Amino acid sequence: MNTARLKNIVILILLLANAFLLVLLFSRRAEENAAHERSVAQLTALFNADGIAFDSALLDGLPDTVLSVQPARDLAAEQALAEGIIGSVTSIDSGGGIYRYYSSDGLNSGSCLIRSGGALEAAVSRAVDDPAEFCADLCVPLGYRTFDVLSDSARTVVTASRFVGELEVCNASLIFTFSGSTLTTVTGTFLPPIDTSESGETALDAVTALVRFLDYRNASGAVCTGITWLSAGYLVQSTTSAPLQLVPVLRVDTDVYSYYVNIISGEVSRVSA
Repeated sequence: MNTARLKNIVILILLLANAFLLVLLFSRRAEENAAHERSVAQLTALFNADGIAFDSALLDGLPDTVLSVQPARDLAAEQALAEGIIGSVTSIDSGGGIYRYYSSDGLNSGSCLIRSGGALEAAVSRAVDDPAEFCADLCVPLGYRTFDVLSDSARTVVTASRFVGELEVCNASLIFTFSGSTLTTVTGTFLPPIDTSESGETALDAVTALVRFLDYRNASGAVCTGITWLSAGYLVQSTTSAPLQLVPVLRVDTDVYSYYVNIISGEVSRVSA
């Protein structure tokens, strides 16, 4: 058998093997899709049986996988934020995971306190040209993406929402309060830059999370007659062993209240007003 013919046979065998693997892959995906559709149909039936209207289209667009994240504290990023709020600062380690930053340039007066879990409190007197523009310039490089501006003749409040990738960290906003065009306070939670490649535990899928919510609703007697919206995100949690941790959650909005389903543990909690 000549070399050219042998080479053609090998190529043919490889093509056939690749075709077989491709068919196997499509078959597996078709089975997974069919299983998912059955799960969604069963979930819809469970909600309807309990008198809760549920549109399965609400599941569309939710991420397939969300992992927990445990970011490391970044003192350099915290000082940069304090300087962005106040100006040049002097830092003091107050112990217990608390750092305090004080104005040191004489141009702006103020102080900023940041705890190990990210809680931030700042009191300052700093004139700015445009409150919304000031907040965007300071916060966008730090991962804050959307800004809610409430303003009247005397006061402006800008709420900056933190995102990790495409998901909002629901309880990690920074709230800037201005009297006229003077920044007076900043409160909220600061998260340092986050490397999601160091993510941890795998989360429950959305269908399982909603079953956990239904179990909670039936056990607690919570009142609702319909699911109005679903969204994935994170909550900041702080413990002694892990002062800064992002836990993935499914937010379930109903016609009465909204809830978070911890999609690592399955625990359900009501969203505070």
